[in-house]
Amino acid sequence: MIELEVKPSQIPGAGSGLYTRNPIAKDSCVCVYTGQVLRTIDAIRLEDKTYLMRLGPQVYVNPHDDNSMLGRYINDPRNRLLHNVLFDKRPDEQCAYVIAKRDIARGEEIFADYGRWYWLGKTPTRLDRLPM
Repeated sequence: MIELEVKPSQIPGAGSGLYTRNPIAKDSCVCVYTGQVLRTIDAIRLEDKTYLMRLGPQVYVNPHDDNSMLGRYINDPRNRLLHNVLFDKRPDEQCAYVIAKRDIARGEEIFADYGRWYWLGKTPTRLDRLPM
């Protein structure tokens, strides 16, 4: 069983991050990203789109108010060399599976690529390497 914990992110200013409590094998499902299901028109109207994810045409999920949905704590270090998971988007299931891109060691922070659209109009903090 994969055990995860939330604690401060290694990315300055990012807030909380998601960490492993045990090793995770490549291609394993780390967790599921889900939340309130929205259509495009409703997603566009959201004031805070911080956690909003587009799964496919007319299907978005937003776990904004659900602190128990651990996938919301996954950060993007803006460095593809540090990404250790990817989002396998499943619009028919109204969720995205968070899949390990490689073996992940116990204690590592979980990092994913949010995509370029997420960062439009935002000032991202880039993590060049993990702190020692």
